[in-house]
Amino acid sequence: MSHFENKYIDTRYLMGYSRIMKYISIYHATREHGGDEEGGWSYWARGKVQDIKVGLDTDAKVQRAMNRLRPAMKRHPQFADDNPHLSRLEAHVFEGQHGPEYYSDQSYYD
Repeated sequence: MSHFENKYIDTRYLMGYSRIMKYISIYHATREHGGDEEGGWSYWARGKVQDIKVGLDTDAKVQRAMNRLRPAMKRHPQFADDNPHLSRLEAHVFEGQHGPEYYSDQSYYD
């Protein structure tokens, strides 16, 4: 028995494959503001718009999907906004499952 027979290298990992599937969820993100009496703070609040139903098993597939989504999100008529710093669509990648229905960033002082 040669020394190569008992050492199996999974080439899928070398090509960017992962055993953990990655999923994309699309959110409508809005900039929230409050706490003016303390100097003001802001954060991004996100409500899920849609899940991309297909799980992706390579980083390259995730990148291709994100590259296709970005232009469509910028021109979506329901969420087109003259102030993208206040409201926009965002796509986020999650491992093992789709993202939560709602989530936000930690608030920070302006």
